[in-house]
Amino acid sequence: MNNNKKTIALFGGTGGLGNQLIKYLKEYNVIPLGSKSIDIQNFNSVEKFFKNNDVDIVINMSGYNYNSPIHKYNESNIHEVTKQTDIVIKGTMNILASCLPQMRIKGYGRIILTSSILSSKPVFGTSVYAGCKAFMDNLIKTVTVENLSKGITCNSLQLGYMDGGLTYEVPEPFISKVKESIPLKRWGSINEISNAIQYFINTEYTSGHAMKINGGLD
Repeated sequence: MNNNKKTIALFGGTGGLGNQLIKYLKEYNVIPLGSKSIDIQNFNSVEKFFKNNDVDIVINMSGYNYNSPIHKYNESNIHEVTKQTDIVIKGTMNILASCLPQMRIKGYGRIILTSSILSSKPVFGTSVYAGCKAFMDNLIKTVTVENLSKGITCNSLQLGYMDGGLTYEVPEPFISKVKESIPLKRWGSINEISNAIQYFINTEYTSGHAMKINGGLD
């Protein structure tokens, strides 16, 4: 491992968009972390990772979505609410609470959370997931107020429909209608996510910002 490179802890880095993103981050030491290597729902597991690894940049691409309109939640699937909030909200809080002490001592840190277009443009059946992502987009503002003076920035990426990950799980014919509604008439590329990440890493004066990467789909 090149000690001159900054180290990225990439949560959600073993599948979906995270796995595809790694090849665009060659100038960094990337530690890909998936559910098999670390349980972000378990604070002790996350804290142990940061105690054993010197990390400069944290990218959290972990997520879990269960589609259901609110009136369809019942005894058989109400546990899916807890699973979504545990992974998206509790998992993010565990990561932040564990990485921030190290970054504050170092006087440097970059935290990038992946949000979703659903945060500001929810669709039918995405109530819990959309709410979790909206929480994330507001959380970055508090993290900024508390930590920017220590050289730590915190931003989010409001991802639209990207060429990978959860986009491929959206059923037809809805997905064709979505693509047609995007002004660019295409999915976002992994390289475009990487460009946004590079901007956040290199621009300390931008913090507490939710960047929309959605092809103009507002």
